Amino acid sequence: MSTSAAEVKTIVEQGYDAIAPAYHKWASPRPTQKRAEYIRRLGQSLSKGSKVLELGCGAGIPATQQLVDQGFDVLGVDISSAQIALAKEHVPAAKYMQGDMMGLELAQGSFDAVMAFYSLFHLPREEHGPMLGKMIGWLKPGGWLLFNLRSDDGEFVRDDWMGAKMFSFGLGIEGNRKILESYRDEFTDVEDLIDVEIVGRFEEKFHWVWAKKRV
Repeated sequence: MSTSAAEVKTIVEQGYDAIAPAYHKWASPRPTQKRAEYIRRLGQSLSKGSKVLELGCGAGIPATQQLVDQGFDVLGVDISSAQIALAKEHVPAAKYMQGDMMGLELAQGSFDAVMAFYSLFHLPREEHGPMLGKMIGWLKPGGWLLFNLRSDDGEFVRDDWMGAKMFSFGLGIEGNRKILESYRDEFTDVEDLIDVEIVGRFEEKFHWVWAKKRV
């Protein structure tokens, strides 16, 4: 990667700060089917008051709101201060932290579920595996892990994504599965699905994972 990890994260942070209202206007009316399904399943799997960590909460709509509506105690994290400000406005019942998810220091075994939708792939490729390890560590035994990744392999740079430069990274399906395999002893079961999503006029494939931490 020619751009350093620190530079990538600064670009992602500043990009989402710059486009926060426009991104919210584009993203909030289109709650994706797979994400909504996973959140509904979480509501069937956990009791009200369960603690949920949402990595990449954005402006809070729709996912944070759906989690709060199901009675969860939600902590939303986002690298963008502008996104966090919108989330506080839209979903004041949740708690929030602004910062790089890789830099988070949270108590081990403190969450009933950890989820990250459309956010992990903004991390540099070399951080995908370590980030998954941190997410597993924050889960209570028997807790649920929900996330998605890019299905393609490479570094993807868009110089004008809604008016800002943006990075994302993928390991490819087999690369993603290799990371999952390295943590196989941590889980009692793993659901691994490649799903096609319509984004505007385009089709995009994402790699979705739903897993339960071993008790």
